[in-house]
Order: sequence, then structure tokens, then C-alpha cells
Amino acid sequence: MARMSWLFVCILVSFPALAQSPFPAFKEHVINPEAGTGLAITVADVNRDDKPDIIGVSSEDVAWYENPTWERHLIADTLRNSNVCIAPQDLDGDGIPELALGADWQFNNTASGGALYLLYHGDDVSQPWKVVTLLEEEPTLHRIRWTDVEGDGRPELIVAPLKGRDSQPPDFTDTGARLFLLRPPGDFTQTPWESEEISRELHVMHNIWSVPQEGKGDAILAASFEGVTQFTRGADGAWFSALLTPGNPEPVPRSGAGEIKRNVNGPPMLATIEPWHANQAVVYSLKEGAWERHVITDQLAGGHAVWWADFDRDGQDEVLIGWREKAGPREVPGLNVYDLSVDSTTGELTATEYVIDDGGMATEDALAADLNGDGWPDIVAYGRATQNVKYYENVGDNG
Repeated sequence: MARMSWLFVCILVSFPALAQSPFPAFKEHVINPEAGTGLAITVADVNRDDKPDIIGVSSEDVAWYENPTWERHLIADTLRNSNVCIAPQDLDGDGIPELALGADWQFNNTASGGALYLLYHGDDVSQPWKVVTLLEEEPTLHRIRWTDVEGDGRPELIVAPLKGRDSQPPDFTDTGARLFLLRPPGDFTQTPWESEEISRELHVMHNIWSVPQEGKGDAILAASFEGVTQFTRGADGAWFSALLTPGNPEPVPRSGAGEIKRNVNGPPMLATIEPWHANQAVVYSLKEGAWERHVITDQLAGGHAVWWADFDRDGQDEVLIGWREKAGPREVPGLNVYDLSVDSTTGELTATEYVIDDGGMATEDALAADLNGDGWPDIVAYGRATQNVKYYENVGDNG
């Protein structure tokens, strides 16, 4: 589908809060105001120039924006129905990622639909890419992520449908969702890829994440009606599950969690949206071996994005939260960062809120990455209803 012409604009935004130490301002760059209905966003060096580019997935196409001019290049139009998720990984070692793409997204169709593709470049990465079909049908295929579950340096593709096959409304709890992995062969264009089932015990599994484990393969975290569950693979290939937290303490369909991310810098923490697509941003801190729940805000609607990054470079990650529907006193969607502090004696957690976007981003997906190479984590986001791609430049000490 053709896109209308657009202008690159930027705005300096800095929202002071009641923090004791300075927090950096963010300079807003509108990369594309007419990018289509946003479903997913990621970053990767697409043209091998050592600069991370932005890759946006709309319901209609996949495109990458070239850093630093942000020129748009089409990767692929919709391959079937609507796109839904993406995961980059350099499989052949040429320095340019291949892209796993989930498509044929049908929210309530648990009997058919759902497809998975691999997109790979030709001689010119600015031209449309080639396509390999990995899965013809996996109903409600929703999230994918590359991770090394065996600890051998060769990543597998984790595939997470939202709902169990043939599960029934209203709550879709009669059949568990099939969490599984695919192993790419040496020639990734050869199909089928080897498949391995991880679990069928979760229901309405909205998102997944992975956590490195020292000396062994990565663990997988999954957010679902059950809460946050961790899966680890034993040396014999058997999978083990452990419920880390039950999440929101209400009955289905408001139980559990909908998003999940684990921090990297600072004391171990988890961040979730609870319930799925709902109003609470929740952080879990580890206390005496158990995950303690802290609701840092309940003023969201359509909560849909979570990310951790050390935005102020104080050695501890802050949490990025995005929501896509009108919420809060001003009835707008948006994007916030929360600076967290845990009292070492009482375990009490406090969160200082910094507004990154106040109504201009109906956040479907967002993440942090250093786009300009200055050592400060920036933010990129894709809007669903607002249909825009933005880059929020962390100006750091210059704020």
C-alpha cells in the first residue's frame, strides 16, 4: 500500500518529576507519522554500517528506517492477512539479520490461521526481501523470540500462540496454548525446521521473554492467565516449569499477566502489565527468595509495552511502560518511564514517573536502544491507533 509523503520533525520534551537526582530529557523525533497500524517494532543493523536501524511491522507491511536519515525501505508487504510480530537474528553470519515474521493474525480464530515466515535479504537490502514459509498454520500465533535454550551458541526460535488450538470463548481456558521452539538448519531456506514442544499448560499466553543463565541455556518467561511462568530445559531435553508469580489476584479473565520483561542492571526485578491489555504496571522485586508484587500505576488502559533500560546511567534499570488506549486524568494514551527505588530494610518500592509521550503515541510496542552511539539508551515506539513511529532521543547530560 502506498504511503503519503511526510516530513521529519523533532520536539524537545522534558517533564520534571519529584526525583532527588536529575533525569535526562528526551528529544522526540517523528520518524513516520503515517506508518500504518503498528503491531511490532525492533532495532537491528540492517545495512551493516554499525548503526542500529528501526524495523517496523504494521498490519500491512514490514519496513526498515535507515539510521540516521530514517529513509524508509520496504521489506515486505503483508504475506497473509495481518502481520503481528517480528524477531531479528543473523543466521548466516554475514552481519545482516534474517527476520522471523508472524502473520495471518486472527484474534478469535483458534481453529485455523496463523503463519510464520523467514525474510532474508538479497544483494540490495533496500529492495524487498525474499520469503521462506516456516509454518503454514498455527492458530493465534502471536509472539516469537530468538534465544539459546541449550547454551551452545546456536539460537532457537521460540513460538508462542496466544490461545490453545480449538479453545472456546469466552475465556479460552479449555485448551492450553502450545509453546514450542524451532531449530534452524544450516541452510535456513530448507524446511521444515525441527520443532520441539515446551508446554501446553498456559492459557491466553500474551508474551514471552528469555533470561540468560550462567553456565547453561537461557530460561524462558511466559505471561499468561496463570501469571509469570519460567521454563528451563534440562541436559536430557526435558522441560521444567516454575510459577514465579500468579500475577493479578482476580479470577479469569482478569487473572495473571499480559507482558513480561526482566531487568539487567541492578537488583533482580520483573515488570508486567496486569491483567493482559489492562490497567496496571507491576514490578516484582526479589525478597527472601520470593517475588514481591508492587503496583507502580493502575492508571493505564490497553497496557501493551514494557522494557527495562538504565536511562539515567546510575547503574540500575528504569522501566518503560506504554499503553494504547485513553487513560488517566487527561484520557490519553502514552509512554512513561518509572525510576524505581527499593528500601533495603523494608522492601518498600517507590516509583517516580517521567512522561515521555503524553497522548501522541498509542503505544503498541516500544523498546530502548542506543540509536546515536552516545552511550545513552534511547526509546523507539510504534503506535496502533496513532499509526506512527517515533524515536525519543535521550539527551543525557545535555538535558
